[in-house]
Amino acid sequence: MPRRPEALQWAGGFEPHRSVEPKRRRRITVALAVTTAVGLSLGLALPAQGTSPQEQLAAKRAEAGRIQQQLQASYDQADQLDEQLVQAQNAVAQTKQKIAQTEQGIADAQAHTAELRRQLGGRAARLYMGAGNSDPIAIDATDVRELGSRAKYSEAAAAQDNRLLDQLHVAQEQLGIEQKNLQEQQAAAEAHQKAVDDARQALAHTTSQQQSLLSQVKGEMATLVHDVEVQRQQAAAAAARAALAQQAAQRANAGGGGSNGGGGGGGHGSGGDLGNDPGPIPAPSGGASAAIAYARAQIGKPYIYAGTGPDGFDCSGLTMMAWAQGGVSMPHGSQAQYDMFPHVPTSQLQPGDLVFFGSSGPSNHHVGLYIGGGTMIEAPHTGAYVRYATIYRNDLIPLGSRP
Repeated sequence: MPRRPEALQWAGGFEPHRSVEPKRRRRITVALAVTTAVGLSLGLALPAQGTSPQEQLAAKRAEAGRIQQQLQASYDQADQLDEQLVQAQNAVAQTKQKIAQTEQGIADAQAHTAELRRQLGGRAARLYMGAGNSDPIAIDATDVRELGSRAKYSEAAAAQDNRLLDQLHVAQEQLGIEQKNLQEQQAAAEAHQKAVDDARQALAHTTSQQQSLLSQVKGEMATLVHDVEVQRQQAAAAAARAALAQQAAQRANAGGGGSNGGGGGGGHGSGGDLGNDPGPIPAPSGGASAAIAYARAQIGKPYIYAGTGPDGFDCSGLTMMAWAQGGVSMPHGSQAQYDMFPHVPTSQLQPGDLVFFGSSGPSNHHVGLYIGGGTMIEAPHTGAYVRYATIYRNDLIPLGSRP
């Protein structure tokens, strides 16, 4: 946006919001998100003919791992798009506010012009009436020199009035240009907001397909696990029969004797939550303690885009509302929350600090509330619930923020 002319200062002008116009980086991010979402593989790999159930199960596990990675990539992209949509909505709202201020400036300039014209009209009328007085004795001046001084003053005042009118006209034109620029920026911001929202919807559709595909693969894995177990039991039974036959043959050759044997087998699976409640860890302040207590009370509530409770939350909505209980006000948006407070290394985190995830702090896409013991409370992504989670992920940003 062009720099505001100095003539606008008196008419209620304002500095333009520098982040209103969508940046090229953001447009690229949206395009990449859409492209990635559309390009994700959703096809099921067919097992090779003649493979054993064990080989098929291994292939299905590998396939499930690939789908899970794609889902995690989709969740990360959804986080980024959610953050971009919050920023786009803020940009549209800020631009509308600036347009309203500019319109008020135009109205003020028009009112000022009308008032100045009214004053000039009265002055002209008084000069005309004085000029029409034919009685030289009635001239309100002590001598000819004073009369000349008054005439020069009137000329100077008229020139000053004309300059003011010119300045008012210039200010009105500049405000009109400012208004047009803001309207163009509003249209661009609204277009960017729509592009981000379209990308979110496309990604949500792809994520739904991926989740269905993962459920299908897990179902096939369950069938294969059953087949493998049946095959194992059959092999164990065959081995037992062979052992009995061998023992019978040995007794027959030896003329007697006996032996017994047994066997068994089993397996187990392991799994776990992303994080566990580390228990009560003393918070460094009453505000941090209140924030953590609030976040704990939300465990199990669903992730809702742009949610700020009480029924559901997004990531920054949860941290914003948690710290509101501690008496700290912060904006809704993980990037704004990163920028707002002093930063601390993750090695020095205290309960109540904010932890961030992404490629860098200023461009992060996720935030959680640290509660100690390497654990945070987070609202992770669509389809999940507020939960405990470890902070030690690959995209953990090495600096947190301390409200």
